Amino acid sequence: MDEQVGTMAPRFSTWPQMKIARASQHLADLRARINLWVAGAPYTVEPRISDDRTTVSFLAKVVAPPPTDEWSLYLGEALHALRSALDACVWELAHLHGQEPPKPRMVGFPDCRTAAGWTRARRDKLQTVPDLYAERIKQVQPFSTQPRQPNLSALAVLSYLDNQDKHRASIRLNLDGNQIQQNFGVTMMEGESAGPPLEAVGHFVPIEDGAVLLEMRFAGRIASVSGSCGVGFQVNFDTELGRERLEAMDAMIIEVHQVLAFILSAQPAAESEEPAEEGEWQEMAFVPSQDGKSARYAPES
Repeated sequence: MDEQVGTMAPRFSTWPQMKIARASQHLADLRARINLWVAGAPYTVEPRISDDRTTVSFLAKVVAPPPTDEWSLYLGEALHALRSALDACVWELAHLHGQEPPKPRMVGFPDCRTAAGWTRARRDKLQTVPDLYAERIKQVQPFSTQPRQPNLSALAVLSYLDNQDKHRASIRLNLDGNQIQQNFGVTMMEGESAGPPLEAVGHFVPIEDGAVLLEMRFAGRIASVSGSCGVGFQVNFDTELGRERLEAMDAMIIEVHQVLAFILSAQPAAESEEPAEEGEWQEMAFVPSQDGKSARYAPES
């Protein structure tokens, strides 16, 4: 690869940062839509006494199903804008100092899971990107940050989700219960034990019509149930690693912002100076749970 052209630190445009801001706006719009749906009291929780009257179950009754298909559009737009910020950065680097990539349609931010993949990407996707910046891009690649499990890289997850939305199908959003508040009273039949329940089981399942959210079993027979129970939920989406909460998007936005700052902060060294230090990149890892049903972002330990 040719050495970088010139020794003056270039001035970069704000276009990649504008893409990140656009992703944040799409995410804010999505949350506003979710809050609007919640404000309409779209579901209730109703008690049901078992035939032997020893157990009361609380079931979800969905009045207005969540418009998850519409929500998925907002999530997909946020992911695409975020991924585009990386591509926009590479495009600008490939045109520094008047350079013209010989194959401009191939220019883009790589997603390399192996060192062999990097060799091809350096040749094809980063054709005229100066070595100084290409080295920084190499340091943030999945095979560099997560050599044993590159698919755990935040950038790998972003690429997967963006491709899923663009080329395959929508990224479906789900609503799962995550907390239960007891706001009800139980009256026992005359002469029956009025003690505390023998067993209480909460089910953190998707908020769907008829879903059993809470079951409580008593020693005596139940005469009636007054009130209900409050149920909180979380919005999540599926990745190739498991189900992830919507809050992971906030961490992903921070990650891309920091990746760009790391790449663009490389400073060309003057001819009479020693080469500039490359620095090291520490990303936020995407950590799946042991059961494989969920995942979370966490700083690399």
